[in-house]
Amino acid sequence: MGNKAVLPAEIILEDGAQIIEAIRTGCVDAFVVEERDGHTVYTLQNADLPYSTLVQRMQQGAAMLNSNGEIIYCNDSLAVLLGISSEALVGLRLRDLIHAEDAAGIEDVLKSVNIHSAEQEVHLRKMDGTVLPAKLSFSPLSRDAAIIGLLVNDLSTEKSNAELVARIQRLQDEERRNIARELHDSIGQLLAGISMNLGALQNAATSLSPSHSKLLDDSATMVAQVTKEIRTISHLLHPPLLGVAGLCSAIRWYVDGFCERSHIQVKLDIPNDVGPLSSDAGIALFRVVQEGLTNVYRHSGCEACSIKLERNDECLRLEIHDGGKGIPAPATARSGVGIRGMTERVRHLGGKLEVVSDGTGTTVVASLPLNEPVVEDERPAV
Repeated sequence: MGNKAVLPAEIILEDGAQIIEAIRTGCVDAFVVEERDGHTVYTLQNADLPYSTLVQRMQQGAAMLNSNGEIIYCNDSLAVLLGISSEALVGLRLRDLIHAEDAAGIEDVLKSVNIHSAEQEVHLRKMDGTVLPAKLSFSPLSRDAAIIGLLVNDLSTEKSNAELVARIQRLQDEERRNIARELHDSIGQLLAGISMNLGALQNAATSLSPSHSKLLDDSATMVAQVTKEIRTISHLLHPPLLGVAGLCSAIRWYVDGFCERSHIQVKLDIPNDVGPLSSDAGIALFRVVQEGLTNVYRHSGCEACSIKLERNDECLRLEIHDGGKGIPAPATARSGVGIRGMTERVRHLGGKLEVVSDGTGTTVVASLPLNEPVVEDERPAV
């Protein structure tokens, strides 16, 4: 009813003048009268005019369907979206506007609308033959669901943005892989050469003073430390175990290093192997572990956490839980760059990432569907 007021009929008599004035000026759409069997709405003459005007002005596509799923009303935004006049849309069945692969599911959704509202992502067929990703939201407009309200959200921009984010992440992963290889193959080899030279000098440095000999030994020690750090950074940028031994081994390697560096104990509950995974799926779950443990270290304030990885017939599920102080609700709603990045990675692969946090800890759950993964051939940075 737009922004109109709905006034109860039991209003006291001394307000009668105000009520009459409200009706006369169009500030009231309807009266709601409470009867024994519930509420009855009495609509004033032409009261649907402001509502229709509001719907017509919406940028979002909107329509009304009858119980047979036929369009009995639509606004101009929906007509423009589909590339057809609103007059031509009226009388068409909704399923005739939906790609054949999604049409069967819409029938089930329409049957369920008499119980509760529902949403469904589909591909709409425009009049020029192109296909448009959209989210349909259904709500019953009458008690018997004889009239169903429909809102249509164009997801093409959202899908394009998701694909752009996924492409950027792939480029970032490729760049990380290249940097890891350069660190190992170039800088690592140079450090190895310096280490051998220092070793030769140590063997031949019998005439050096004790102080100079100590400087030489310290230099050799520092080169060894730098070599170790370079190797660790290289493996963090792109863990070679992902391509060689699989996700589970890569997680174990990372957790061992994390525990040593952070002094936080991590309880692992993961199988020896989860079967073949695509390169994207393996990297996505490994990055979730990296980001999740980084957040535990930075924000939780706890000394222990747990990681559980399990696979069933439908999906691969990764859970990271800590018993720390949790994330405040506003921060959870906004989410940081890391959480958004994890969410986009997982969502692009058809999965879902959930973050549940309160004063007793935080749980991050990533689920990826198992859809015939393709294992990509990849040379590890070792």
